Amino acid sequence: MKVHTWSTDEVDPGRHGEAYGARWAQQLVGATREYHDLFAAHGLAPTRVRELAEASAVDVARHAPGVAAELDGVARGSGLEPWWVAALNARTEILAVARAGATECSTAVHVPHDDGTSAGRAPRTLQTWDWNVGVGREGVVRTFRTSDGTRLAVFGEPGQAAKIGVSSRGVGVHLNILNHASDGAGGGVPVHVVARMILEQAEDLGHAVRIARSVPVSASTVLTVATAEPAAACVEISPAGVGVVTAVPGETLVHANHFLDPDLARGEAVAADSTTYRRMECLREHAGLVAIADPLERALALGAVPDAPVSVRPDPTLPRHRRSETKLTIALDVARHAVEYHPGAPADVTAEGWHRVAAPVGAAATSR
Repeated sequence: MKVHTWSTDEVDPGRHGEAYGARWAQQLVGATREYHDLFAAHGLAPTRVRELAEASAVDVARHAPGVAAELDGVARGSGLEPWWVAALNARTEILAVARAGATECSTAVHVPHDDGTSAGRAPRTLQTWDWNVGVGREGVVRTFRTSDGTRLAVFGEPGQAAKIGVSSRGVGVHLNILNHASDGAGGGVPVHVVARMILEQAEDLGHAVRIARSVPVSASTVLTVATAEPAAACVEISPAGVGVVTAVPGETLVHANHFLDPDLARGEAVAADSTTYRRMECLREHAGLVAIADPLERALALGAVPDAPVSVRPDPTLPRHRRSETKLTIALDVARHAVEYHPGAPADVTAEGWHRVAAPVGAAATSR
């Protein structure tokens, strides 16, 4: 995939969104075409997609009005109808209605032992973002400030409020999709907006969990939250409830696309063609690699594992709308408020292609 970067010092949500929408209008239009085709492949007509997107937009306006204002601005700036911007953010919830059985991402986080010093204590993370081969050809890492001065570095598909990112409060978020029997009612706050709410608001791990518990959802996900305290946990979110699996200092916590919380696992709805258990086993077997202090070395080490299933390649035996691939390998530096990434799978990572983007104190709008 192609990953763009963009930075703004505009703190008003509406004007921020307008600037973003104007700059990335081409990518936004491309994303709507890709998702139109993916939704159609799963039997969802445009009228149904619009209905579901607008239902989610109502809940976003109620629970995250600043994000809602930003997304309205994205629509104005890009010329898209507002419901399409809402659909890009609620794509997980829309696909849940179709019982699409989406599989997405493998995440690992290592919390070092507390040795009494601040050096090297921050959690070490790594995630692969896996998604449909026909969607997510481009993404944007944007850096900006909120109205209260919090600085963010956030990766997402075009128009999304957030997917993976870090805040100047030392809070980072990774996102994996889950599937649960309670999914698919439609509406609710999209999981991508929940991730953004945590990045904007959370001061620590406990606060992040409270935010996750405070909103209605209609699709399941796990947000792996890492903080500079240091602490980390996989926060499993579904319409049936929220489960928290906390990292143990000195150990590596891993997650793929099935529930770890025993109560939520009773409603598990893993797709038959999911590789979630193989990817989880791989991460557990090579958990020590996640403990490597340098993010690039961490990614290179995992990429060097022969035939590692976390480097997902499209399965030609599946229908196109069911084929996944690893589009991005990404790590978070919660201590210094930065995201580090490489397009493609861990097996594709090179030193030359590795990028680091930090949340700035403030900068004029730029892009490349």
